[in-house]
Amino acid sequence: MLKDPPNDLPTFSDEVYPPSQESRLLMDGKPEGPIVIPVDFSLDSVEAVKQGYALSVSSKEPVHLLHIIPDLDDKSSKGKRKKSEKKIRKQRDRASDRMAKFLRKNDIPAAFKKKGIKYYTSLARGEPLAAILAAAQKVRAGIIIMGCGRNSGPSSNLLGTTTERVLRLAQRPVMVVKYQLNKNK
Repeated sequence: MLKDPPNDLPTFSDEVYPPSQESRLLMDGKPEGPIVIPVDFSLDSVEAVKQGYALSVSSKEPVHLLHIIPDLDDKSSKGKRKKSEKKIRKQRDRASDRMAKFLRKNDIPAAFKKKGIKYYTSLARGEPLAAILAAAQKVRAGIIIMGCGRNSGPSSNLLGTTTERVLRLAQRPVMVVKYQLNKNK
């Protein structure tokens, strides 16, 4: 025969634990602050931009599209410094061209202009986690929206390393999205 549970268990009613103002804002789907979207040009990034666009239409907050360029292994001596600077410029120019192509291909400028939404693009150099968190802090982001990441191997059903780390360490809400294959099914 089962015994009744003890009466000292906590209860979870609205009277005891009222929702905070912040959680209501998030449930309404309107962040208070710009929307930061790290872009790696993948299909998941396209989905993140779509979600950011929809959120921006309702909240009227600007969107910041951020692409991170990895640091080069800088083991340069004085003689190799010019080569290193040239590689950095070339890498930055290539990333800038890819961002412009990504914007055009996905018709981002026209869509944002049509709704009167401001958007900004920027390139950052360094470790992705640090760059994303720094950008979010710099613009006082209301939310970070990012793709789930691309893993391979036995852990392919898990989040990407950077995405998982941003989820754990960001001091603001993070939305993770994934491009849905076979949408017609």
